[in-house]
Amino acid sequence: MTDALHTVVVARKAIEAYNMASFELVPADDQPLPGFTPGSHIDVTLPNGLVRQYSLLNSASERNRYCIGVWKDANSRGGSKTLHIDINEGDRLQVSRPRNRFKIPKTTTRALLLARGIGVTPMLSIADTLKAKNIPFELHYVFALMSPDSFRATIEASAFAESTMFYKESSEDNQLLKPATVLADRPEDTQLFICGVDWWQDPIIALAKQKGFAEERIHVERFTAKAAAALLDKVFEVKIASTGATFKIPGDKSVTAYLEENGVKIATSCEQGMCGTCKTKVVEGEVEHRDKRLSADQRAQGYFLPCVSRAKGDTLVLDL
Repeated sequence: MTDALHTVVVARKAIEAYNMASFELVPADDQPLPGFTPGSHIDVTLPNGLVRQYSLLNSASERNRYCIGVWKDANSRGGSKTLHIDINEGDRLQVSRPRNRFKIPKTTTRALLLARGIGVTPMLSIADTLKAKNIPFELHYVFALMSPDSFRATIEASAFAESTMFYKESSEDNQLLKPATVLADRPEDTQLFICGVDWWQDPIIALAKQKGFAEERIHVERFTAKAAAALLDKVFEVKIASTGATFKIPGDKSVTAYLEENGVKIATSCEQGMCGTCKTKVVEGEVEHRDKRLSADQRAQGYFLPCVSRAKGDTLVLDL
């Protein structure tokens, strides 16, 4: 992370639902925060040194605060658990300049927003902007089973409340989202935005393609899930182009983990190939891509995510 960090103060911490909290972060020096576009996220540096990414849920027109939502993951490695348990109003945190990998295309004339659980957070900012621009849209929001009504009050008080439909995951309430119905008969200029856990959104994405949504009209934001147990992969070498130093990457360690153990630090966040923080350019060697973030163009340009991806051959030379 090369951008300068900004010190913020937790002005408000609120429990939105079970295991779901929101944080309002304001500048510590009373200066305006860097602007952002809807769908953006920030890196939050925690007191324990961990860096985690969270979507901004407030209006992109605001410069006086950043608002984030945090789900306390039972498999937390210290990020969400720290925010829920240890961080309180008045505490200071450091955040990065906002970045956006979930943008509204400039040509958008109508949109369909699908979200589940904490996946609604980037949608709130997107919905706010669409409403302000008078672009027709619908937000279909599924409450996670263990966190009912999370962010409902925020949505019901918003300008886009009338464009939002709520759903539950308990079939006894007869309020289940029916993706096939929601996706059916949509105009060809409809942009689809979807955010939630992979097991929920991947079948919907596949269904959208079957319904005629072109790849370029499907916009996906992924949040991390519990990492799978490490497999014993082939050993290969990584060479640092600037120094010529060479490291043999063991089969049970990622490139980022092993390099850090040996004094070469690549910024990471999710460590599961989803966030893109560790994006690094390969100047020589063929990559076995295992991430869920990079586009085909980024891969063609030589980038890979060393937190999960590996070498197909014997050596990768990195532009470090």
